[in-house]
Amino acid sequence: MSFKSELILHGNLVNVYTGIISESYIGIKNGMITYVGKNPVQSKKRIDLGSKYILPGYIDAHVHIESSMMIPSQYARVVVPRGTTCIIADPHEIANVKGIEGIKFMIKNSKRSPLKVYFTIPSCVPATRLETSGATISVKEIKKLKRLDRIIGLGEVMNFSGVISRDKDIMDKIYACKDMPIDGHAPGLKGLDLCNYISAGIFSDHESTEKEEAFEKLSLGMWVMIREGSASKNLSDLIGIVTKENSRRFMLVIDDKHVEDLLAEGDIDHNLRKAVSNGLDPIDAIRMVTLNPAEYYGLKNLGGISPGKCADLVVVDNLKDFNANLVIIDGKIVAKNGQYLKEVEERLSNESVMKTMNLREIYPGDLTITTERKNFVTIRVIGIVEHQIYTKELKHDLEVKDGKLLSDTEHDVLKICVVERHKNSGRIGKGFVKGFGIKKGAIASSISHDSHNIIVVGVNDKDMCLAVNRIKEMGGGIVVVDDSRIIGELPLPVAGIISNWKAENIVVNLKKLHEEVSKLGCSLDAPFMTLSFLALPVIPELKITDYGLVDVRRFDFVDLIVS
Repeated sequence: MSFKSELILHGNLVNVYTGIISESYIGIKNGMITYVGKNPVQSKKRIDLGSKYILPGYIDAHVHIESSMMIPSQYARVVVPRGTTCIIADPHEIANVKGIEGIKFMIKNSKRSPLKVYFTIPSCVPATRLETSGATISVKEIKKLKRLDRIIGLGEVMNFSGVISRDKDIMDKIYACKDMPIDGHAPGLKGLDLCNYISAGIFSDHESTEKEEAFEKLSLGMWVMIREGSASKNLSDLIGIVTKENSRRFMLVIDDKHVEDLLAEGDIDHNLRKAVSNGLDPIDAIRMVTLNPAEYYGLKNLGGISPGKCADLVVVDNLKDFNANLVIIDGKIVAKNGQYLKEVEERLSNESVMKTMNLREIYPGDLTITTERKNFVTIRVIGIVEHQIYTKELKHDLEVKDGKLLSDTEHDVLKICVVERHKNSGRIGKGFVKGFGIKKGAIASSISHDSHNIIVVGVNDKDMCLAVNRIKEMGGGIVVVDDSRIIGELPLPVAGIISNWKAENIVVNLKKLHEEVSKLGCSLDAPFMTLSFLALPVIPELKITDYGLVDVRRFDFVDLIVS
């Protein structure tokens, strides 16, 4: 039987099924792969690629688009030219602000691009009882979401304590999705606790930071996602446990990555480069971003190059740099030599996701921390661990000045507050943090995982207050203040966490923000990403929410002043 393809590619095929690289012809028709073989077939168009390599399109198995600060259609504009043709997004960031309405917005906007965007249902909205979110997703909402297009699983189950104790609420959610992949979130769990967590029906985890932790999860049957994003960089520490024998149970994922890092480093292609430079076999690395995630999520038409699958392909110059020369989705060339070939509108029509700041103006006195104790007190301090999203619980002797606890810049102990912005409750959590290095001024953001209240750190209450109020005025964003002056800002009008601008325009503002924060004395590589995770009470050890300090190990509140 003879047939005519619309397009035929001729180059070095990386076969993820056999692990063999061979000169091959690939026929494409009606968006599908129709032929793979050593001999050419008739086609309307033929592209000879010489010595270049043809790979399946990359699949990012776990990402929060919102962390890039871009809407899905703008996100596609950045990652597709890098070779990413499919992502599995957990929209729990916007869901914590706008619930089902926010998720529907993400699905609708994602359809404005060729990038295949599938979604998991956020399992923990709110993430915990320890914070105030803007919405709730219960079993009732989960059943509604399961009927939506592009929903393929249950998102990371962050309430690991509830799973271990078999809390009815979280277990009902897991049971409602028992027919779908269920993603995990199990930082530091081991032994009996880990067994209890997995036995609830949870299949994967992306929170490992050490080899021993990842290997135990692997040995107990979990799919291990190795994460390399902006704040959490675990690839170099974990890649050594991947072998020929176990590589089919691993995936490379982004999780959270800022827009400037996506532009500067890349997306999944960056993870491929880093994995190979750390000694991983290139074909094993490629499987971890193609065949493995496709099989895990049951995406039968993706993950490999074979007849009957979607023609989602990336052509690279070599298997070391993974520079994408050509990206094809559903048989159409969508990017060439790093250039996205589709137009993206910045205009948004859904205004309901853009009016989400519900709080009154605050005053410096609202941020004051008082005590009746004299001289010095010992306080708990959130200790930043750079390039990680977990923290340490530190102790510090802080001088009491006129009955108040103030920032101690000499020892890099700064005040940090979380201002509730969903219910207009007036609630403000107060504490101290070490690791920013700021000597003056304040920085604030309405990106604070996962409930996205306003988080602010600074040297004095006046500057901190100004930063929070400016975020309220903008409808969300990031603000830097020095000496009662706003010296940098980035509006984030979509749910207070996302911009509708193009990546390059966001980065211009972010670059200025980083420059201004550096002038304040900050030495962190990713200060805003780091700040955003300090309110996440599901990652050990010490975090802060609008209710106060949280000991994540105990999953409960603790006093600022040590008894």
